[in-house]
Order: sequence, then C-alpha cells, then structure tokens
Amino acid sequence: MSAAARSRLATQQAAVVSALVSDGAIPVGFDAEHLHVATESLLRKRCRSVARAWPTLARHLGLEFPEQFAAYAETTPQPRHGGPLADGRGFANWTRQRGWLSEAVRLQTLAVDVRFVRSRDGLHPRRWATIKFAWLTQPRRLVIALRWPRIGERWFTVRLGW
Repeated sequence: MSAAARSRLATQQAAVVSALVSDGAIPVGFDAEHLHVATESLLRKRCRSVARAWPTLARHLGLEFPEQFAAYAETTPQPRHGGPLADGRGFANWTRQRGWLSEAVRLQTLAVDVRFVRSRDGLHPRRWATIKFAWLTQPRRLVIALRWPRIGERWFTVRLGW
C-alpha cells in the first residue's frame, strides 16, 4: 500500500471513530442508521463498564444511572488513562456538581482519590504519600485517608458531636 493510500485510509478511519465517539460528521458512504446503532452500543458498553467500576454510584442512581450517564457522556469523551475507573470518577464529579452525590459515593471517590491523581486525561497512580478527607453528615464525621506507597493505607474517622 502506498503512502498516499495509507494516509487516505488513516483519515477515513479517524472520521469513522470521530462519528462513533464524539458526534463527528458521518463519513461519505456510511449508513447513518447503522452508525447510530453502533454509537448507542458503544455508549451502553461504556455505561456498563463504569457501573462495574463504580457499583456504589450505579446503585445510588438506580434506574436513572443509564440516562444520567448518557447525559454526561454526550459532553465528555472517555479519558485516555484510567479506563472505566477514570470515566466513573469524572461522572461522580459531574453528579456532585448537580448535588446528587450520596455519602457512600463520596467515600468511594475518596478511596479513588487517595490512590490516584486526577488530570484532564484521566487517572494516574499516586507516587507519593497523600492525605485526603471527606466531611460526612449522617452521622457527622470527618473521614481521613492516608496513603504511603509500598506501605499501605490507613483510614480514620473522627466523630463530630456538635
């Protein structure tokens, strides 16, 4: 295959991927209905993967999980690093901004945040010691998570009685 043919094929493949995952224009010669079905299938697969990585979040949102995740996924591409765990962390942040985050999900986000660093392109394992905390109200308490690489994690709960 010539260099020009390889370049043309790469351009066409990029157009198909763009149409599948980010509402790009439908490439010439592709059936719009088939492309829509494939896009929906990929969205459902992405949703199931996040639900497996974030069971507490999926349980918290219940039957609304697929609908809410679809709304999130419309504006948010999959992260390049961290897979469904990173995708779910982004979704948890999206739901928190809307005031829908339960305390159980906040604890799950704390567990992820103590082990990983969030960035624009996903999650990366932490290399240094870290401390993270969460304020919870039922009952009122402060949960502190400490992590030392190669040593482990320690979690503490401080009850707040006022």
